[in-house]
Amino acid sequence: MNGSNSIIKKVYLRLKNVLSSLLNKTCELCLEDNFDEGFLCADCENSLPQSQSRCQMCAIPLLSPGYCGQCLAHKPAFDLSHCNFNYGAPIDSWLHQLKDQRKTQWAQKLAQLMLLNPPPFLTEVDVFTFVPSTRWSLIKRGFNPGELITRELGRKLNKPVIAKLAKRSHGSEQKNLNRQQRINNVHKHFHSAGKQLNHQHIMLIDDVMTTGSTAHTMATILKVSGASKVSVWCFARTPKH
Repeated sequence: MNGSNSIIKKVYLRLKNVLSSLLNKTCELCLEDNFDEGFLCADCENSLPQSQSRCQMCAIPLLSPGYCGQCLAHKPAFDLSHCNFNYGAPIDSWLHQLKDQRKTQWAQKLAQLMLLNPPPFLTEVDVFTFVPSTRWSLIKRGFNPGELITRELGRKLNKPVIAKLAKRSHGSEQKNLNRQQRINNVHKHFHSAGKQLNHQHIMLIDDVMTTGSTAHTMATILKVSGASKVSVWCFARTPKH
């Protein structure tokens, strides 16, 4: 019996090594052979920073299900939100590679992870859209990271993507501002593009939600343009400061 187990083990290891060499796939995090779909093994996928409970309105991590104090005091303009992960390692590094190092292949990888846990209200959504970049950001970076992720999700889920539902003038970068400065900056520099949305349910897709001010302002603009409902789907959500 022991001899039989030894032979089976040797055959398994040989097949594993052959398969690994044929696929030439390793997990992005642990660098071990990866026989699962995607760029992460199952163990590393399960280790990504997540929360069991989130605010039912803005998706900020909570200790128990319900609504956060911010949403209870000031209901945002968007109706629903869904977030896949908490902002932290290795999420921050992947977003840095996409946005600052201009490695656009990460848009597809991040979309793959988002599709592991899509919003439960996805069937109600008519159209996907994204937060517009300023003209200066497009010149400097060459692309809109949120647009790349949105178009990848739209292609995978067979949802139409509509661009330029809002205009964005140049202002201070959000990452360098505190909460109140972010809110003021967003209100000041986002404007309607004048498109009519005919009572559609719009899904706003973004890479990171921090204060929710961008999502709130975009939802306000979209509803003025005729959207019946605005939902938010973001890859990562920052915890409350």
